[in-house]
Amino acid sequence: MNESLSTLSTHLKKEFKVKKIVLAGFAVAILSGCVSNQAVRTVEAADYSLSCEQLQFQLANLGAKFEDAKDDSGVTGKNVGLGLLFWPGIIVNEVRSNKNQDSIDDRIVHLTNLYSQKCLSKSE
Repeated sequence: MNESLSTLSTHLKKEFKVKKIVLAGFAVAILSGCVSNQAVRTVEAADYSLSCEQLQFQLANLGAKFEDAKDDSGVTGKNVGLGLLFWPGIIVNEVRSNKNQDSIDDRIVHLTNLYSQKCLSKSE
């Protein structure tokens, strides 16, 4: 009787460990499928001291960053995978992707206004 209880106990412990490993793997899969937070600040203190060339460089980089953020939205491999494993993750990804795009767009507008004030008014 004691031996069968000991065997049962050992079996249950192994089963519990397997479940923990599967659950941990599932959690990692869900978290790795999420869109990262790439939000940027709209205004930075150093913006006003940037030269015209530096502003152009910043705007070009932000354009590329905006395209990357836009690529995280819609039907992506991440969203399809999340749909199969954890469908509410799609909503989280879309909201975060939209926030990233909005923050980058706001910064582009700010730097474009600065560029217009600094660089285009000189040439007139």
